[in-house]
Amino acid sequence: MISTKSLPTKTSLWILIPSLIAAALCVTPLIYLIGRVSGADYDVWAWLIRPKTLLVFSRSIFLAITVALLSVAIAVPITWLTTRTNLPYKKLWSVLTFLPLVIPSYVGAYILLSFVGNSGLLYKILNPALGVSQVPTLYGYYGSLITLSFLNYPYIILTIRSNISNMDASGEETAKLMGLNQFQTFMKVTLPSIKPAILSGALLVTLYTLSDFGAVSLLRYKTFTWSIFNQYEAGFDRNTAALLSLALFSVATLFMTFEIFIRGDRKYYKNSSNASKKLSVIDIGRWRWPAAVACALVSLVSVVIPLVVLSYWIVRGLYFGEDASILTAEPNHILAFNSITLSIFTAAVVVILSLPVGYLSIRRPSILTNFVEKMCFTGYALPSIAVSLSLVFFGAKIGAPLYQSTLLLVIACAILYMPTGLGAIRSSMAQISPRYEESSMTLGKNKINSVLRTNLPLMKSGIIMAAATVFLITMKELPAVLLLAPLDFHTLTTAIWSLSSEAFFAKAAIPSLLLIFLSSIPLTMIVIKNSVFNNLGSE
Repeated sequence: MISTKSLPTKTSLWILIPSLIAAALCVTPLIYLIGRVSGADYDVWAWLIRPKTLLVFSRSIFLAITVALLSVAIAVPITWLTTRTNLPYKKLWSVLTFLPLVIPSYVGAYILLSFVGNSGLLYKILNPALGVSQVPTLYGYYGSLITLSFLNYPYIILTIRSNISNMDASGEETAKLMGLNQFQTFMKVTLPSIKPAILSGALLVTLYTLSDFGAVSLLRYKTFTWSIFNQYEAGFDRNTAALLSLALFSVATLFMTFEIFIRGDRKYYKNSSNASKKLSVIDIGRWRWPAAVACALVSLVSVVIPLVVLSYWIVRGLYFGEDASILTAEPNHILAFNSITLSIFTAAVVVILSLPVGYLSIRRPSILTNFVEKMCFTGYALPSIAVSLSLVFFGAKIGAPLYQSTLLLVIACAILYMPTGLGAIRSSMAQISPRYEESSMTLGKNKINSVLRTNLPLMKSGIIMAAATVFLITMKELPAVLLLAPLDFHTLTTAIWSLSSEAFFAKAAIPSLLLIFLSSIPLTMIVIKNSVFNNLGSE
């Protein structure tokens, strides 16, 4: 095993400074919340320990844990099947199992409510065909669990896929020589190798669930974000809302600390003569088609049914004479252009900020670097509305040209989705041996040149995955756009929100489908062209 301590310590300084800048930017919302809470009176603190508040607190934690577990249970088998085996149509399943990333949680919730229940599409199909008299609704916990799990499991797939593409083939070869079968090899070799990626992805899903508002509000499952939103919107009590946000942040911090403890400090980069050897395709024999059916069922629930329901609303609206045009000031192409522009700038900022933080956390593990890394998760651990309002506060203090500018909106989205990019980049960096940097420096290259020229080419897969994920989730961002965007800046998400809130479901379905279509194009290209498939051979 190569020790990272052999690298010169001076290389940390030029990495530490941009990492501290990134961390400082990410903790800006937290500073605002602490400032608000410092002025709170006793009644505000007493509100936090009420029985109803504690119940909402426990419901939020339980939902976050179960969504993460279900997402892992879905993502790990699918990733292994689509990257390592001779699964039929595995590129198709790879594309379809990524697509739920483009569906906003509030769209997924209203699709679920439109599909189940006695007035839903499922009832209208089953009643005349099979005589089914009742289809249960899925309000509450189970609806939230299904919606958030089937929309968020691709986060884990993305981080795992980046890891599997750089796995060392010698481990599996050794397992075969020891007489282990495929399942034993997976459990004892493959699974431990992708452990950091699983933990990073599960942490992202947990934090996303804790901060989600759209799905749980529509599905009537009261969580902390629901309480925070009510305090801001109904009573506009910023002190109470800030205190609730800090409590939610504390829970997220506990999850992040637990992830660090479980992950440990093991190194997972290649360190053998077979480091560049391609991973072999595993023949799963008679399980090929049952596995394909399982992938098809997941794709049916997470992609096909949502598209069918959206199409149903469009057709139904046209049948009853509704105008299918979107009732906004700008045409569709302006809304789409604004969404794409915001997503591109946010992805670029996140990648630039994540690279030094990811390098520092891998090459210089310490209490300080762990603290810097986890501070970059603060924006994602806080509700989007809290992050947005904190930046409104700072923007108003600074004034023009920052206040109500696109720049402030990009900063907010970058703070919210920094963990998404950082997770993929860190997992990719963890598998690169520091020996390459040492060799470059012995050849006379300076420290910065050695770090950039040896690591960036090897991190290509992780960087692409980070940028793709940030682009996709920024496309569906709503609260930050509503609160921080300039008055003349509207996106597809704001059109969906305004139309669906007025119960124009047919008209809301049009920008929803456009959002899914625009986001799926770059995602499909990345999945098909990514070097993962080149490493695994043909189907």
